[in-house]
Amino acid sequence: MRSDYDLLETYESVHGLGSKWSFENKFPNKFRTMRATFEEGLSHIARYVESFESRSNEIWLVFRHEGVSLSKLIYTVEEVENVPDREKVEEVKRFEVLQPSKWWHWLKTTKAGKEEMRNLIWQLLMALKSCHGRNITHRDIKPDNMVICLEDQHTGRCLKGGPSGDKNYTIKMRIIDFGSAMDEFTLKHLYGSTGPSRAEQTSEYSPPEAFLNATWYHGSTSANLKYDMWSVGVVMLELILGTPNVFQINARTQALLDPHIVGWNEDLKELAYKLRSFMELCILIPGSYSKHHRSMGQGGDSPASWKCSEEFFSSQIKNRDPLKLGFPNVWALRLVRQLLLWDPEDRLSVDDALRHPYFQPPPKR
Repeated sequence: MRSDYDLLETYESVHGLGSKWSFENKFPNKFRTMRATFEEGLSHIARYVESFESRSNEIWLVFRHEGVSLSKLIYTVEEVENVPDREKVEEVKRFEVLQPSKWWHWLKTTKAGKEEMRNLIWQLLMALKSCHGRNITHRDIKPDNMVICLEDQHTGRCLKGGPSGDKNYTIKMRIIDFGSAMDEFTLKHLYGSTGPSRAEQTSEYSPPEAFLNATWYHGSTSANLKYDMWSVGVVMLELILGTPNVFQINARTQALLDPHIVGWNEDLKELAYKLRSFMELCILIPGSYSKHHRSMGQGGDSPASWKCSEEFFSSQIKNRDPLKLGFPNVWALRLVRQLLLWDPEDRLSVDDALRHPYFQPPPKR
């Protein structure tokens, strides 16, 4: 195998072939037309090479090596020692902790960095535009599946190492890993009678419908595509907060919640924690605010978590941000809120997101 190719994923069924047939074999005439009139979004999708079946009947997909994952650029790994008893040195435990990288600090604190963050989200949306234009839901958008190439402006090759002060390169992003992707064809022919499952998705980036309803994918195509739009909102929050634990309640809130869920199994407890974190970030079940407000009476004040004004949401994010900066501007805040809506039909489509004021004027490419 050539060195510039990577084996990315192995799957037990042929649904992993989506990245090949979806873009070429399924719509040959449309694909040829698109290639004749350059489609920018395709340049933000990993380039498929081939697939093969192993002796154990697993399907392996081969893609070109396109760079390093975004998660490796925005985080550094620090090894921490935990010594519960100084007299028992043999009990020393070492574990790794993710910390925001210097590059993340640059993204957050400089004008050029904020523009680069905007550019990354734009490229992600352009990639999804090409997917959604073919009714393909990626279903696993996250920084691990966003690969970054520091493209040399002279040679077009990906430079080795991380971003530096030398700006003789352009940051180019591509999405990878279509092993969880779905469209009408895969649902009918490749996923089998059980359909897509939670095993192929990453819970931290999955929308409410995906972890509360096992048959969510039976909805309309437009609603299914909104799965990815939720994930984009989570990725934006992760870039703002510098942590993959976007939906994590603090220890005090958990201590207050735990007495109410005694006897629940671990899965239900995790669900309760997540729903509580949604409330704190103003992601409410449609109608829940009005019901709560009526129960408080006309003159009553609802708890801060349910006020959900822009000011409240902004302060929540700022308090969780290790730099205490929060959103770069109000347009970024509004875009995230319009992506992280409970009802998929209410979320922005990819075209609406690309037209959002946050991207005006469009990033330089």
